Amino acid sequence: MSDRDERYYNAQLNMQQCSRRGLFRALWSGVSKPVKASTQIAAIRSVPRPPTAVEEALLNRLCDGCGKCEEVCPQHVISMLEEKPTLTLDGGSCTECGECQRVCPTLSLANTSANGVPSTGAVAALSGMCVRQMGAPCQSCEEACPHQAIDTVNRSVSIKTELCSGCAQCRVACPSHAIQMVMR
Repeated sequence: MSDRDERYYNAQLNMQQCSRRGLFRALWSGVSKPVKASTQIAAIRSVPRPPTAVEEALLNRLCDGCGKCEEVCPQHVISMLEEKPTLTLDGGSCTECGECQRVCPTLSLANTSANGVPSTGAVAALSGMCVRQMGAPCQSCEEACPHQAIDTVNRSVSIKTELCSGCAQCRVACPSHAIQMVMR
């Protein structure tokens, strides 16, 4: 029966006619087969992307490397790496203004996240000695975070990674450079 299925699809690809019986046989054979479990693993981002970028595999297919997002970024944190938009968060932060999404002709920057928090693929992490841990009354990172992902309680700082978009606004605001951006 698999021969007939192949013949049907070959006929369709070659624009040959197929009988109604052949059509239903091919459709029914696809329905009657057990569904195989999907073994595809979503590609994990290796570099930070603009916050509204689609998943990595789709981005690689959609993005044509035009560079319009790089040109329009008011913070100048988008750069093209291997013809794909990459966030350079070493010296700046993303304000999630949406300009890159607006100018993207291929819709590769048109993702909307399920939980409402955009993601660059990076997340904030404490990497050094926070002045708060030394007793100074600092809340710069908490105030700079647009998603309330940082809590400053007593002398500690806690980062809720599920709320962190990876924009690096907290890293820029930190006076002691105690926050770095790491990939999820």
